[in-house]
Amino acid sequence: MNNINVNLYMSILIRKIKERDFENGFFETLSNLTTVGDIYSNDELKKEIIRRVLENQNHIIIVAEDLESSKIIGTATLLIEQKFIHNGGRVGHIEDVATRKGFEGRGVGREMIHKLTEISNEHGCYKIILDCDPNVVKFYEKLGFVKKAITMRRDL
Repeated sequence: MNNINVNLYMSILIRKIKERDFENGFFETLSNLTTVGDIYSNDELKKEIIRRVLENQNHIIIVAEDLESSKIIGTATLLIEQKFIHNGGRVGHIEDVATRKGFEGRGVGREMIHKLTEISNEHGCYKIILDCDPNVVKFYEKLGFVKKAITMRRDL
C-alpha cells in the first residue's frame, strides 16, 4: 500500500495486517477503541483469526505503521457485502477504526478511511457505511459521510 507523510513529524505506511503486527502494538492500538479482552495472550486464537481474515478477500484489516518506530498506530476494518439489490452491487462496511493513544488528531484516521474508500472502489462497492460514536460524527462528515439512518443493536 502507500507510504504517507501524515504531517511534518511523522511518516506512516498503510497496509494490510500481518501476524507480526500482534507484537508491534496492534492490540494496544485497538484497545483505544474498546475492550480487547485476553486475546493478546492466546496465541492459538490469534493465529486462527488472522488465518481466517487473510483467507477472506472480503474481510480486510488495515494497519497504519509508524515508519520511525515500526509500531502500529492505527487500524481499521472493511467488510465487503455482496447484495442482490442494485444489480448485485456490493457495500463496504467500515468497522473498528482506532488510532493508538497519543496519535489522535494527526491524520492517521483520515488516511485509513481514504485507503478503505480506495479499496471499496476497487471492489466495485456502490456505497460505504459505518456506525460511529456521536462525538466523532464531525470527523466522518469532513470525510464525506452523511447521517443517513438510525442504528439498532441487540446484544446476544
